[in-house]
Amino acid sequence: MIRIRLIPLLAAACLAVPLAAMAQQAFTSKPVNLRAGPARDYPLVAQLGPGTPVQVAGCVNGYSWCDVTLQDGNRGWVYARNLNYPYQGNQVPLITYGSAIGLPIIAFSIGTYWGQYYRGRPWYGQQSHWAHRPIRPRPPTVRPPPRPRPPGVFPQPPHRPGFGNGQRPPHGGARPPDNGARPPGGRPPNGGNRPGHTRPQPR
Repeated sequence: MIRIRLIPLLAAACLAVPLAAMAQQAFTSKPVNLRAGPARDYPLVAQLGPGTPVQVAGCVNGYSWCDVTLQDGNRGWVYARNLNYPYQGNQVPLITYGSAIGLPIIAFSIGTYWGQYYRGRPWYGQQSHWAHRPIRPRPPTVRPPPRPRPPGVFPQPPHRPGFGNGQRPPHGGARPPDNGARPPGGRPPNGGNRPGHTRPQPR
């Protein structure tokens, strides 16, 4: 009799092991919101800090939102870009690596899900308002790259007209053309002496 009673217990334990193994442990990469459905406009269940461990039961098609369970028993949906999973020595986002990790694709049924996890919540009686909301994954943020500067292009200084080629005007004005010019044919009269300093002629 004892062996017969142990058989159902052993069978139940064997079935529980694969179910527990299906859940994958991930970590939040930043402060995130735990939602009551796979979209950011569903009611807020809890707020999670960065590095919070969660058990991932599966994700919707496209791996945009994942169904997770917290250590305190709370359950809800987190945007998959904010969940990291240790994969091949790196922390990778589930939104990109969900398929490689092997996370299952699951469907969201608000009546079953809310009836199992959210009874007693203030918004539990508003299922008709949330039942037909489409799943709208958030598009990734794409920032345009900065425009490169052409190499070696610098602004030119303004051109000052009037003096051509950037030359300075003559200092003090132009000198007269005949000032100090030697007369043709040699030395000036009086030996080139300056005025007032005439040498006496030899007698």
